[in-house]
Amino acid sequence: MTDQVKSFFIFLMLIGVSTLLSAQKKTEKDIWSGNYIVNTLNREGSKTEDTLIITRIKEADPDEIPSKEESDLARWSMISKRDGGKDKITVKRFLFDVENKEDAYEEFGWTDLHKQGKMDCIDGGHFFICQTQPNTTVTFGKEETYLTKTGVFGIWLHYGVVELQKK
Repeated sequence: MTDQVKSFFIFLMLIGVSTLLSAQKKTEKDIWSGNYIVNTLNREGSKTEDTLIITRIKEADPDEIPSKEESDLARWSMISKRDGGKDKITVKRFLFDVENKEDAYEEFGWTDLHKQGKMDCIDGGHFFICQTQPNTTVTFGKEETYLTKTGVFGIWLHYGVVELQKK
């Protein structure tokens, strides 16, 4: 086999590997996109407060974000039906990068749950939303617990814990 033929086959292999890696990245399951009913909880029961629409958007530009966030560029937009979709918020996954010692799950004691694939969260700045298994009791710190019936819950600055239901 001539060097030109070998080079051609190596070139084809590189294209194939590149295409395969690109396809794997694109087929990553999107667990966040969808419509969510937001229910606040109190002693009398629950009250529907809003419906959120979460949509996958283009990845963040590594040149426009802090370097510690470059390990996960995936982003989603979120709008509220209550405010007529006026305020679009960009949300991102909780930062979890073992190599660079970044672990947003740690402060809640959820690192092991995340590593086991049992807890995933997104961050919107003044709130976050997490997914786990339905009917799971989630522990916050050492003393506070919350039973999430749907497996999707959030913590909002002015509401506290909310239960979300994906439609």
